Amino acid sequence: MENHKNENHHVLKKTRSRFLSGLLVLVPITVTIFVIRFIVGFMASIGRPVLKFWIGDIPHYVTDALAFLMTLLLIYAAGLFATHITGRRLVKIGESLLLKLPLVKSIYGASKNVVDAFSHDIPADYESVALVEFPRAGSWGIGFVMGNMQHPNGKKVYRVYVPTSPNPTSGFLLILEEKEVHFTDMPVETALRTILSGGSLGPDQYKFTKRPIPNIQT
Repeated sequence: MENHKNENHHVLKKTRSRFLSGLLVLVPITVTIFVIRFIVGFMASIGRPVLKFWIGDIPHYVTDALAFLMTLLLIYAAGLFATHITGRRLVKIGESLLLKLPLVKSIYGASKNVVDAFSHDIPADYESVALVEFPRAGSWGIGFVMGNMQHPNGKKVYRVYVPTSPNPTSGFLLILEEKEVHFTDMPVETALRTILSGGSLGPDQYKFTKRPIPNIQT
């Protein structure tokens, strides 16, 4: 009876894990499609009167195709602008202004946090995953080892980044002695997935290791 109960619990846990994994895949794709369709429709509504004035009546599929091309160019231009040093500064200024408006602050801030969370890439600086006692003794947090350095007393210390959940773009940087850093065999990708899902997609097991595990995705 107990075994049957445990088996049902395991099946439910696995089903929930796969359901959440599907959401993590489908939600950003659905939002992306919705946004692109909205922009294409907006471009088409602007382009049709202009094309009709210069060319005359043309089929809708032509204006839709042109609107799609204009959307791609617009997205590329926005990316080019956002990655330029001047563009980044202007984007930050614009964001700071938006985040001061009462209603816009809530909508824009929440949507940006979601986008940042889903689009968060695995930084190359993450050397390995470790567990550290944080924020208090006996409470363990997932940390990413960023590197090590020598303390003035001669001991080796590690720079460990402990991210917040479910948004890993914010967190705490801890400088810890070697004995306080418990290295694991958990891949960085698995640790990030655990943080993004609030622990729902955590690994079934992990092991401690004596030395750092290289940043290898599995």
